[in-house]
This record gives sequence, C-alpha cells and structure tokens, in this order.
Amino acid sequence: MAGVVTSCLVAAAMFGVWAWRSAGDEGYTAMDHTDHSSSGAHDGHLDGGALEGCDADAMHASMMMFDPFVADGLQESGCPWPYSADIVVSGGTVDPAIAAVFEPRRYAEVFDLLAVDRLGMCSVSRLPDPEVDGFVFGFGGQLHPGSCADGVATVQLHIREYATRAWRDTAAHAAADSDGAIDVVALGRSVITTSGDDSSASAALGDSIAALAGAAVVSA
Repeated sequence: MAGVVTSCLVAAAMFGVWAWRSAGDEGYTAMDHTDHSSSGAHDGHLDGGALEGCDADAMHASMMMFDPFVADGLQESGCPWPYSADIVVSGGTVDPAIAAVFEPRRYAEVFDLLAVDRLGMCSVSRLPDPEVDGFVFGFGGQLHPGSCADGVATVQLHIREYATRAWRDTAAHAAADSDGAIDVVALGRSVITTSGDDSSASAALGDSIAALAGAAVVSA
C-alpha cells in the first residue's frame, strides 16, 4: 500500500492500533512497528536508588526498555514520584498563573493526538537531558504530517517530566523564553513543547495538546 510508514516504533504499537492517513491515500495505513528507537538502556536516568515504597528491582528492570508505554506502566508500580531518590527536588519557583494541576498524566493522552492530527511518527527517543533542575525523564518524537514515508521529520514533540510543580513551572517559563517558534504547554508533571519547520502542523499539535483537560498554555 502506497505511503506505508516505514520507520516506526514498538512504543506506539503498545499504545494501541494506530493508523495514519498517507499522503494521497483516502484510507488509513497501519504502522508496521519494527523499530524501537528509545536511546540508552542505562544512560543514567533513574538508575540511582529507589525511593522507599518502590520495588527497586522492578524499576531497574523497566529501564532496560524504557519508552512512553513503560513510563505509563510505571505509574501503576507503587513507586512514589519522582521514583529515584537521587533526584533533587528542592528549588524552582511555583507560578500560580500556570493553572495545571501537578499530577501524573499518561503519555498515551498526548500520543493519541498524533492519530487525530494525522501525524506520522518517524522516531521516538528518550531525551538525554541531565538530571538537574528537577528534570526526571522525558521523550522526544520526530513527526511528519500524513506519514513518515520520506523519513524527513518536520515537527518535533518534546515531553519532559519534573520532580515538583516548582521545577515544572520554572522549566515551562524557560522553554517559553527560549529562541525559536515553540508552543509550550504544562500538563500534569510535564512541560510539552512543539516546534519544527512545519510551523502550521506544529502549532496545530500544540493547540490539540493545550485543549486537553487540565492543560495550561505558557507564554513568554
């Protein structure tokens, strides 16, 4: 079938049967999920000591194939946030104007929007940000409207989770103040940004994320 997405991920398959409209195709083309592009099984994220009440063995086992699906499952593990005792939670500044409750939210909520907005996923990877200033972990998605058959991503989606509301709010303002056309949304424990060469598709995805219940747009 023309326009079948050729670069795709196991993580998306685990969220459910996802399909994208191919360019020039009136139907939908299911992704053949064969490539998992999550980076680094042991790159430092959450490899420290587990917080009391957390099953350390289960937590470390999950790090071997850490992706958005596993991150959602980890919420059910009983581990208190931010899971690792090595994450420094002090610091940051709460902004009461960011009216997004600091609470667990599933990555599936955001990734499900890609099908709604007809965005093909070229790749997804764990963000390499250092565990400083309250950052716990996050994922980046490389996207393209219609499909990723040509392998060129024109929209970037980044989701970063923070240890506390104070750090989330601080990071949200830092993202909003950064250079480039970036839409910034606070959702649960996360700061979500969309950007890319296709500013129209990036803005549309940002609007969809901002429309989720409990989300808050952050302006510079």
